[in-house]
Order: sequence, then structure tokens, then C-alpha cells
Amino acid sequence: MIQNLPNSRPQGGFGGTMETDSIFAEQRLRAMNADRQRSMVSDADKLVKLARQLDAEVASNPTDELTPEELRKVAEIEKLAHNVKAKMAQSFGGGPQLRPSPVPLGGPGLH
Repeated sequence: MIQNLPNSRPQGGFGGTMETDSIFAEQRLRAMNADRQRSMVSDADKLVKLARQLDAEVASNPTDELTPEELRKVAEIEKLAHNVKAKMAQSFGGGPQLRPSPVPLGGPGLH
């Protein structure tokens, strides 16, 4: 069994001190949050682009029915929206977390 000497620092994993391990862990969490943020922004940009394309296509479509291409875009928009929402709710390292709204987002009477 290894004992800490009176003037030595406690050892962390892989021979580092607990202090350096803590710094590395904090840097890793920041990097993971930055990657999550970049991914979320990318997905949100794609979502807006697809929504604008779909809006223009639906506006120019003389019928009330969606084409197969428009339906594909609707499905992709739903998937991207779900991914963005999930990434917004996720946080690494105890950062801010998305909490459900106590009031429905559509407001009263808007269904």
C-alpha cells in the first residue's frame, strides 16, 4: 500500500496530481460543451434552411397536398428539431440545463 508522505500531494490517475487531473477534466468538459454547441448551431442552421425551402415550395404548390420531396423535408426538419432540443437539454459538467416550460409554448388557446 502506498502512503502519502507529509509534504507530498495526493496522486490522481496516471500519476498526475488531483489538481492537474481536475484541470484536465475541466478542459475536457469545456471542449465537449464547445463541440455540442457547434453541432447544435450547425443543426439549427440546416433546420432554418430546410424550413425556408419547404415554405417556398409549399407556397408555390397549387395543390393542398405535399409532394414526396416536401414530406421528406418535413421529416428531416422534425429530426433536426428533435436533435437540437436534445442537445440544448444536454450539458457536460453541471452547466445550465434546459428545463421544461411551465406554460405551453403555443400560449393559451393556440392549438
